[in-house]
Amino acid sequence: MALPKKLKNFAMFGDGESWVGEIPSVTLPKITKKTEEYRAGGMHGPVEIDLGHEKLELGIKAGGLKTQLIAMLGSQTVGANIFRFAGAYQDEATGQVTAAEAVIRGRLREWNPNEAKAGEDNDHEFTIAASYYKLTVNAQELLEIDVPGMVFRVGGTDQYDAIRAAIGMAFGVN
Repeated sequence: MALPKKLKNFAMFGDGESWVGEIPSVTLPKITKKTEEYRAGGMHGPVEIDLGHEKLELGIKAGGLKTQLIAMLGSQTVGANIFRFAGAYQDEATGQVTAAEAVIRGRLREWNPNEAKAGEDNDHEFTIAASYYKLTVNAQELLEIDVPGMVFRVGGTDQYDAIRAAIGMAFGVN
């Protein structure tokens, strides 16, 4: 019998600082292919043409006032801040634990302090516009996206290697 691997716990880090105990939830970047519908003569229906991907965003919910995140509003470059998610997923059938790590570079785009009420919990929500995203599971790279470097690597294969070479961007990107 197969059962899913479930997230049992995680740790979040920002610019090298541990935020363990301060971050109740994280929304990792959603990967959405940007496509355009195309149909020409001789085709009996449309196909979707791959035009890259939509913007990448990281969502972080802090358990209260998190001044280090608020200070990131002053970041001036697209990859100014580094975020690291380390998750432990456990297989419910076997008990085996899988390590998942996401590294994201970007800059803070939005801070929502939400409603503040005396005597009640007050989570602050942050949105990071990401320029880099790498997902590794059990030390195996599954995905790496470097937007300024024009890298889109899936399972170790760079989908844009030939395109970079064709436009003169083959400068030793691995």
